[in-house]
Parts: sequence; C-alpha cells; structure tokens
Amino acid sequence: MEEKKINKDIELTDIPDGDNKDIYVNLKEKLESVEKFPGVYNFKFIITGGLDKIQDLRAILPDDEFIEQASKTGKYVSITVKKTMQNADEVIAVYKKAGNIKGIMIL
Repeated sequence: MEEKKINKDIELTDIPDGDNKDIYVNLKEKLESVEKFPGVYNFKFIITGGLDKIQDLRAILPDDEFIEQASKTGKYVSITVKKTMQNADEVIAVYKKAGNIKGIMIL
C-alpha cells in the first residue's frame, strides 16, 4: 500500500494514533520539525463527494487561490491551496475543519 504524504517529509504513517494519543499533537510536532513558520503551506485535498464539496472547502479557505485538477475519469478533483500560515496550529485548524466535510480526502 502506498503511503500518502501531507507535505514534505510528513507521512501519515509517521503520525501514530495508538495509545489514545491525539493525532494532531503528533502532526504539530512533525509540522514544526519540517516547516518554517510563518510561511506558505501547501494544502492538498481530493474531492470525492461531488463538486459541491469544493464550495464547502472554499468556505474554510475563502480568500485563497484553488488550483484544481480533475482526474482522467472525472470522478475526482485534486485541489492544492497555497496559504501563508503563521504557525502549525493554524495548519491544524484548517485540517480539522476540512476533516469535517464528507467527501474530501486530506493529503
């Protein structure tokens, strides 16, 4: 099974969720070790639940440029959003909000 990357060297398999640890605590540690804040962070999403989900995502990131690319079959849309973030907590806040939208995969 191929491992998915969030950004740079952070792999989802590197963020343990066992032992009742908060996955976001581990994500914060990883972000702070590989990202420079403040700085531009590349959010990546896959829309699988219909194009109306893009509007839900835009509600979270309303003033940001969305780079959209449809899959060859048209079943999925890949979205990249570049946003200046002040710290890892801001990144995590976006991921938490996006994680509440059904039909969006976070990479």
